[in-house]
This record gives sequence, C-alpha cells and structure tokens, in this order.
Amino acid sequence: MRRWLVSQLSARHKKILSIGCGSGELESDVVKLGRQVTGMDICFEMLQLARKRGVKAVVQADAQMLPFASSSFDLVMFPESIGYFELKEVLPGVARVLKPRGDMLMTAYPTNFASDRIYKNRSVEQLTRELREMGFQVADQKLLIVKRNSIKQIFAEDRAQIIYILARKSTLLQAQVNGRQSD
Repeated sequence: MRRWLVSQLSARHKKILSIGCGSGELESDVVKLGRQVTGMDICFEMLQLARKRGVKAVVQADAQMLPFASSSFDLVMFPESIGYFELKEVLPGVARVLKPRGDMLMTAYPTNFASDRIYKNRSVEQLTRELREMGFQVADQKLLIVKRNSIKQIFAEDRAQIIYILARKSTLLQAQVNGRQSD
C-alpha cells in the first residue's frame, strides 16, 4: 500500500505534511524520494519511531490546531487517520497551511471495514460531500482492495478495504482563507 501511495504523489508535492503519521512507515518512503516531509502525530512515542525511520521533521500536535505558517505545504496527507477527526474541525486548518492550489490526500476505512471503536468510518459519498462543503475540489477517488503484493481498484464500496481521495484547495477556498488572515 505504501508503494502505491508513493506512486500517487505528483512531482509538485515537494513539501508534505502527514497528519497522524504514526510510526512513519509511509513518510520514510516519501523521504527517500527526496521530498521534505513533516510527520505530525499526537503521540510522542510514535513520533520517536518515525524519527528512527528517517523522518527528521516530526511535530507533536493536534490536527485541530496546526502549528504551521500559512501556505507552508504542497500536500497534506491523512494516512488512514482522517477517521479520528471531524472534517469540519480539521479542514479549515489544512486549507490554511496548504499553498495555493495545494492538495490533500486521504486514505480512509469505508463503513463496512472493522476498525477501532473511536475511528469514524465514512462512505466515499460522505467524505466527498464534506470535502466539497468545506471548499475542496475532489480530483480523484478510488475504492481499493489491498493484497500483499498488489492494489486493486474496485467499484463496489461494500467490498473495499480503503477509500483513496485526492482533493485540491479551490481558488474560492483560497480567497476565504486569505480573507480570514486579513481580519
């Protein structure tokens, strides 16, 4: 799955924030590509593991209060971590730290997938609707089955193991973010 996600990155994704990076497995692979990755997690112990894996920039913080300057990142990722948040609580901050025309990539567990009790499983319809309501434009979405050596796209959400969504910060959203900054 990590190799497949890395292959989805664009050349313009040079500065990346990974929210909920955990032990940094994915982020380590992205660092090896020469990208500048900041791993962020609420758990200090996970960040220590990420640092051991080669993620030099790690930040212990809450996704609802991102401690970064505006327009800092080309891409913000939520690697299976979006289910721990309410989108309306984290997306305004994501929009703020994204550069104009920046991207947000998320992978999430669908409604039929067993996860821990606090993870909020959402359908692809719910995720795309909430993203659009928050001013993001959905550029790509896929329903995936993850096998040991392959990723297969399917079209039946009830059989999917992972939802993949790439969304772009819209120009309207950029104008709203700029308006808030000038207040």
